[in-house]
Amino acid sequence: MDPAHRGARRGGRIGPARSGPALAWGIHALTASGVVVGVLGLFNVLEGHPRAALLWLMLALVIDGIDGPMARSCDVKQECPRVDGYVLDLIVDFVTCVIVPVAFVHRFELLPDDLSMVVLAVVLLVSAIWMSRTDQETADDWFNGFPSEWNLVVPSLYLLHTSTWVNTVVILFFCAFTLSSVNFPHPVRVRENRAVTLSVTVVWLAVMTGLTIADPRSSGVARIVLVAAPAYFMWLVVRRAFSPSPLRAETDPSAL
Repeated sequence: MDPAHRGARRGGRIGPARSGPALAWGIHALTASGVVVGVLGLFNVLEGHPRAALLWLMLALVIDGIDGPMARSCDVKQECPRVDGYVLDLIVDFVTCVIVPVAFVHRFELLPDDLSMVVLAVVLLVSAIWMSRTDQETADDWFNGFPSEWNLVVPSLYLLHTSTWVNTVVILFFCAFTLSSVNFPHPVRVRENRAVTLSVTVVWLAVMTGLTIADPRSSGVARIVLVAAPAYFMWLVVRRAFSPSPLRAETDPSAL
């Protein structure tokens, strides 16, 4: 999840160049297109087409990954003050990162029948509250709590063909950390290990896309990547949790 336009909201911290209102509106339109892509994915969920739904989610992830850097390179807040890009991004994220994955889990029975509605209600509740947090990020661009990136968790579980009980444990595990103060890395913006993290993220998305198009059981190596990539991110979380100051930073009040 890349909060598009957040750099502009933080004022002079990044110092973007003036680029004109047309480009600013274009970046807002790109961000907003994510909700169209998300709803197309939702339609495919409802129609029972899991692979097509996952491909739409992958496209939404690509849009979410590129609109933030584009917004931070332009003074979108100055050039297009009528639109709050940060709020726009949260609206899109709630659809693509929460609503569509939740519908996917229920439609394709990734949870036990007697627990599905309860677990998914918890997912929706904690995700809605996380999206409303005023301390979503630290000053050095780590998320406070798990940032409701169910659009990464759910496709991975589906493609790995894990059991419904394993899925339940994994989903509740991340729910437990959503409203916590445990720091999770932003896959694009965190400076520590940035080259490795970006590479892992790109490979993870590429493998998910490839397995969605092909037979999910066709490549053992690719399926290992689906485990290794989130394991790498969890390693970053654990390392951060036990790192002494000054590696850890306080929440940036200008981002509130």
